[in-house]
Amino acid sequence: MFRSRTLAVAAGLATAVPLVAAAPAAGRSPAPIPGFTARSSAWQRAYEQAFSAIPSASNARRLDAELAEEPALAGTTGDWQRVERIVRELRSYGLRPEVKTYYTYLSRPKRISVEMTAPQLRVLPVKEKKQPWQKFYDDVIPGYNGLSPNGNVEGEVVYANYGRPQDFALLAKNGISLKGKIALVRYGQVFRGVKPREAAKAGAKAVIIYSDPANDGFTRGPVYPNGPWRAADGIQRGSVAQIMNAAGDPLTPGWPSTKHARRLKPSQAPMLQGLIPTTPISYGAAEPLLRALSGAQVPKEWQGGLPFPYRFGPGGTRVHLDIQSNFITTPIWDVTVRIPGAKRPDQEVLLGGHHDAWTYGSLDNLSGTENVLQVGRALGKLLKQGWRPNRTIVLATWDGEEYGTYGSTEYAEDHERQLRNAVAYVNMDIAAGSEFGPSATPALDQSIIDASKEVRWPGTKGTLYDAWKQQNDGQTPIDRIGGGSDFQAFFQRYGVPAMDLGAGSPGSSGNYHCACDDFYSTEHFSDPTWEYHAAMSRLAGIATLRLANADVIAMRYQPYATETVGYLNDFTAQQKQKLGKVVVDVSRDVKQAQAWERAAQVLQAKADAALGKGDTAAFRRLNDRLIRAERDLLTHAGLPTRPWYRHQIYAPGADTGYATQRLPGLNDALFLQHDPGIAQAYEARLYASLQAATRTLTL
Repeated sequence: MFRSRTLAVAAGLATAVPLVAAAPAAGRSPAPIPGFTARSSAWQRAYEQAFSAIPSASNARRLDAELAEEPALAGTTGDWQRVERIVRELRSYGLRPEVKTYYTYLSRPKRISVEMTAPQLRVLPVKEKKQPWQKFYDDVIPGYNGLSPNGNVEGEVVYANYGRPQDFALLAKNGISLKGKIALVRYGQVFRGVKPREAAKAGAKAVIIYSDPANDGFTRGPVYPNGPWRAADGIQRGSVAQIMNAAGDPLTPGWPSTKHARRLKPSQAPMLQGLIPTTPISYGAAEPLLRALSGAQVPKEWQGGLPFPYRFGPGGTRVHLDIQSNFITTPIWDVTVRIPGAKRPDQEVLLGGHHDAWTYGSLDNLSGTENVLQVGRALGKLLKQGWRPNRTIVLATWDGEEYGTYGSTEYAEDHERQLRNAVAYVNMDIAAGSEFGPSATPALDQSIIDASKEVRWPGTKGTLYDAWKQQNDGQTPIDRIGGGSDFQAFFQRYGVPAMDLGAGSPGSSGNYHCACDDFYSTEHFSDPTWEYHAAMSRLAGIATLRLANADVIAMRYQPYATETVGYLNDFTAQQKQKLGKVVVDVSRDVKQAQAWERAAQVLQAKADAALGKGDTAAFRRLNDRLIRAERDLLTHAGLPTRPWYRHQIYAPGADTGYATQRLPGLNDALFLQHDPGIAQAYEARLYASLQAATRTLTL
């Protein structure tokens, strides 16, 4: 009865607005959407077409012009004013937003000073030049690294390339000591927090991180304000919290940071371990430091984009750093909207993106926030027409992501019990540009591909799917989830299947965490027509609606199991290569993953049969198992040395931070801790999880 009524409403809406998706050829009905019966597929397509007509480029531009007007560092007045604007916007759609306050530990810069003391005295700039159009410029913080320890140090400089473990190993091999020195490293390759950790291990007493023009500056193209690439004064801010160890408020790992929550001492917090004073500078400021360095010339792969030979040092260059920040526990604010489901209100699909920023944050991440708002606007219109989703939809804009995914993590830790029934989390972090780059659990790959076929892509005559394939030699690459955004707690701690829908334009890395990440930059370079914003809103909405409304949730565990077999075989090959023998036998895990693969194949066949028959009783049984399967891959023991992370297939790389580590328990134990006993214990945990996943999918 409900479906018949809403189908009629949807049909009326679909004829009242221009359709975005291509209409089917005359006389032919399109194939049912995966996970939907033929009847419910027609209902879904009608609503997708009605939904897709609502997000607009003009609305995206209007939202950004308002929201990016002033900086919004987490917990500041500008952040709160952004929250108030978001709340007003959501209420104007007829939705009921809720603001949740958490109390989190962060740093605010008090004095950031970088001076070259030899071979000449030079005070280096720690903030970009003001542009005429930039308002509230005094509220833009100087370049600094969030959660860096304070320090007042002076010393010789050593250039250490990207600051990776292998870079410090090469310095040691060349007889260059970091003891008592200041390491000068460039951004890139690994998460910035890895760089001070590794420098500290090598004996350095401080770190300076700069953006090299070879990576995102003038060697790549015209620089801001004449182009999208980083100018000589552009500084990349960012947190150095050890997100490889945990996420969220560093003082409340594993529980929500409510006002009266118990808190660790900072010296006990896993996210704050192993750090030394660290600060970022621009490549304009780094040039005299690099130019004056003596010592041997670096190898070719260490040479950056400045027009002179780079040298290792030490010698020639000395620097005085004075880094002083206030460390405080302060409120931050998540904004959420809950749209209850008509059939399974207990099952939730979450769509979120963070609203805080190091500066203005037009691209990072107002693009994601504005897409969530555009989805909210469209759903608000549909709700007024009598539509409701089958499952509950939660829309969220998170706070404090830039310090270490604070707001989303605190929410997840606060809603742990509720998340046991969550269907999926959809993330948007930098989500506007011509180059689409998603990541996901393998179970949701096909969902992304299918949704991309429904979205017209700006500047082309086809869909996002067509453009995606054209940009990637006929492939549709989907990365695996690593670290550095708001999916971490949902996926890697609580086992909620997740996807991250990102898109950027050539040069968009040039304004990353810079004062130049403003409305002007987006308007002129990143998305001048604002059509990519609107297209990504349509993609996110369609992906979310399909997860919320599917008769049988379209999760594919057969390719997931196939990939896992490949990871296990790679782990065995790595042992032979690195150790000369197999220390941890995973042959039973391979067999079990193959059994999981067979069970997934049978389950999919049963799902297809149930959809063909319209067997609603079978739908419920199938969905309960599909939702549970990702959770089976968790271990409550957590990973070796970083128990906050529980997922046994994917985690942030311990030495990379952002990049994905596959089979992290096995790899961390054997190749980082060099402990076969611990690795064997994690093999047993993984085997038990694969058995559980197989049982879950066996009907």
